[in-house]
Amino acid sequence: MNNVRKIVEEFSCEYVEDYKKIWLKAKLNSKNDLLALAQALKKEGLRSLSTVSPTDFLEENIMELNYFFEDLETKRNLWLKVNLPRESEGCKIESLTPLFPSANWHEREAFSMYGVEFLNHPDLREIIKSEDFKGVYPFRKDFDWDAHEKNQVQNVQQIVDAFKKEQEENELELDSDSSESILNWGPTHPASGPIRLRVHCDGEDIISIDPDIGYVWRALEHLVEKKDFVGAIVSVERLCFMDNINSMVGYSMAVEEIAGIEITPFASWMRVLLGEVARVSSHFMGLGMFFNNMGLHTLAMWNMDTREFFLDFLESYSGARIATASIEPGGVRYGLDMSMLDELQKALEKFDASVGEVEAIFVKNPTMKLRSDNVGILTKEEVHEFGLSGIVARASGVKTDIRIDEPYAAYGELDLEYITQEKGSAKDRFMMLFRDLKQSVKIIKQAKAHIEKAVADGEMNPTKDHMVKVPKKLPKGEAISRVEWARGEVLMHLVTEEKAKSPYRLKMRAPSFNHTMMLDHLLKGQTLSDIPLIFGSLYICQGDLDR
Repeated sequence: MNNVRKIVEEFSCEYVEDYKKIWLKAKLNSKNDLLALAQALKKEGLRSLSTVSPTDFLEENIMELNYFFEDLETKRNLWLKVNLPRESEGCKIESLTPLFPSANWHEREAFSMYGVEFLNHPDLREIIKSEDFKGVYPFRKDFDWDAHEKNQVQNVQQIVDAFKKEQEENELELDSDSSESILNWGPTHPASGPIRLRVHCDGEDIISIDPDIGYVWRALEHLVEKKDFVGAIVSVERLCFMDNINSMVGYSMAVEEIAGIEITPFASWMRVLLGEVARVSSHFMGLGMFFNNMGLHTLAMWNMDTREFFLDFLESYSGARIATASIEPGGVRYGLDMSMLDELQKALEKFDASVGEVEAIFVKNPTMKLRSDNVGILTKEEVHEFGLSGIVARASGVKTDIRIDEPYAAYGELDLEYITQEKGSAKDRFMMLFRDLKQSVKIIKQAKAHIEKAVADGEMNPTKDHMVKVPKKLPKGEAISRVEWARGEVLMHLVTEEKAKSPYRLKMRAPSFNHTMMLDHLLKGQTLSDIPLIFGSLYICQGDLDR
């Protein structure tokens, strides 16, 4: 970190300080230094810009921008701040997208939600929010949500009219004598889920892909501001239902940091246990949908059968199979009846009994290998440039896993290693899902055995050690936390005011946003038949894509 500190200290800063073991935190005095500093950071090796997080301080008349730079190889990260005036005339700053391609959609989101203008951005269009929010900035503190919601009929009509206008413009722009057309892949395509890809094609050949996202935008980052710190869990876990637990872990860690509390060892191990069960549940869906997108539905059904056993355990613990609300600041919500682990044991036995057949029939499937081995290839360099993470990054040979890079809960006490592929193709991403699934099962077995032994030895009380008290009011502060979610890195940036009863600001950076950005890059020059395969291999969830 010394080199990073030296680079930052060459610029005029309000402060430069150590934040966490692999994080440095600094604040620039002038926005005019941002681009030069970013260039120096990239040259030093911090090639990924994870996200851009604005915080609107209405009373101070300041828009504070937070940039999170990462070096996926050496694990050196910088949290950088800079202030802008709130007024539209002054709320402008140089875009980092030409330097860090991963900044593209994150700057567009900051522009759409907060009205920050990024100068020299190559494509500063609004994103995520629907047409009725065009020209207004819903995450600014002075936006009137109640007034907007009173015009629901007009809002819906505005959305419909915008779509019709777009279709008419497409007809006018295309040469009627050519074979070019613009197709809508989704939002009702069987493989797409609630996302629309505007596909500009010449016959079967793809010229470009323009993703239209936001069909399940719920303004989660705004909704948490209406809840207390525990109630916010309801919104946080809806980042994506396929792995709701690990997002709750990340949020709770940020709250606990500001509150200055530490959870119990039992709660730490329970977060590992529950988090890996959620990861398994998600990976089963990912494996099934990969084959489902190729038109082969058997694996989806086969995986659902085994997945149900793991959901049985979540239901026995929390009372719910999907929206469990089982993690909250201070630990885990419930104590553990040790007999519940019998349900988990059934799931593990079911997995062990069927994993060999799944591998033989699907993982070694010659059709799958032939179809996916040479398509959708992402290089190591592209992983860094576009801020990719999780199985998508590891499939290209990049050793990144926050459970190892920046251990949380009880992951630092586990036998855990990087699992990677090398080629970065659609097949490699499928293989990573399967291999990551098997590693998660190993982690579950380790955590289960540790809890059972510690309880038997009297070191843990499973009915009393699950929670420590968290104050209802938090001090003024901010924190970031990161977890290895099923799809990759989730970063939470939490801001609180003095004697806060609820979050002042919560940024939820989720991996599908960066991964979806890659669709045009990966599909340009391919054929229409490649869309479902490559889309499925990126393991995208519209929940965390749209939030």
